[in-house]
Amino acid sequence: MGQRSSRRVRSFTDSEQVYDPNPSSSTAEKHPHRPDEKPVVAEGDVLPNSRPKKKKKKKGGNFFKWLSFGGKKKSTKNKSSDQGEMKDQDIDMETSRRSTDDNICCRYAIGSKLGQGGFGAIYEGTRLADGKKVAVKFVKKTKHTECISIPDHPKPLPKEVALTILANKGPAMDIIKLLDWQDQQDFYIMVLERFSDSMDVSCFVESNGGSINEKFARFIMWGATLAADECCRRGVYHGDIKLENLLIDFDKLEVKLIDFGCGDLLTESAYTRFCGTMMYCPPEYRIKGEFHAKPATVWTLGILLFRMLCGHFPDTFDLYRINMNTWYKPGLTEDCCHLICSLLQQKPERRPDLERIVNHTWF
Repeated sequence: MGQRSSRRVRSFTDSEQVYDPNPSSSTAEKHPHRPDEKPVVAEGDVLPNSRPKKKKKKKGGNFFKWLSFGGKKKSTKNKSSDQGEMKDQDIDMETSRRSTDDNICCRYAIGSKLGQGGFGAIYEGTRLADGKKVAVKFVKKTKHTECISIPDHPKPLPKEVALTILANKGPAMDIIKLLDWQDQQDFYIMVLERFSDSMDVSCFVESNGGSINEKFARFIMWGATLAADECCRRGVYHGDIKLENLLIDFDKLEVKLIDFGCGDLLTESAYTRFCGTMMYCPPEYRIKGEFHAKPATVWTLGILLFRMLCGHFPDTFDLYRINMNTWYKPGLTEDCCHLICSLLQQKPERRPDLERIVNHTWF
């Protein structure tokens, strides 16, 4: 929900326990990018227009059976569901009470609905002062709505608001910008940047047959990785990086990470509650009931990349071959297959850190 964007880039070292499917491959064409460079999508590239033929699922070893997603899209009960379903009449009732001068809605003209979910709804908006296009997100509060304290704010803030503020500290070209917000009795309201020509990555991929080619996947993966790295550097664990939470701004050719509703403050200790989308859940949580933020984020990026390129989530046999370092997909470069195998290692300690991913030669 909400508005669903790119820059830096070194090869992995042997000490990082990242499998290389072909260690002797030539590196003549591999070169690091400057920090301000980003992968370029050349003019004339044609998006794929047909969905790959579905293959029958292959059976893998029992040891990896727990890794299978079984083709079911399922989310754990999270902040979104805790807040209860937002009905249209809830918004209308709140709108009818917008009469005081200090109400944030008096500063914006609210337009048509952009989307709605269990947590609330988001609308087109226009800032009355200068005509700037925005998105206005209404989130219904319940007894489970959590507030946290962050620097420079004397009172605790709703967690989603606080995390978005922290993620926006400093330059944040790959993260959605929070322009304004207000805490009300029954709702909190967030005003976010909105783009004239944009689409979330899920819609983009589906509109092109369910998968995209490597060049476009590189562009999206670049923005997603930088956004994830920026969040972690600012003490934020996003918790739900997925196709639906990445927005492409076609005017500036940027990818933006949105929706911090499943996030948390970044900690060195393990988390014992997973609040994101189960299809992206790291295997360590399925086995031990706990996970650490950074390795889990790396796993999520691996699932994201696999889904964009293959048109489906990895099944048991895919994950088995990935961990045996024998997975490949015809048409993908060796660097791309190597990156997927690195990100989706079963053991968290075998996954590269975010900085190494940003500097991987595939970009």
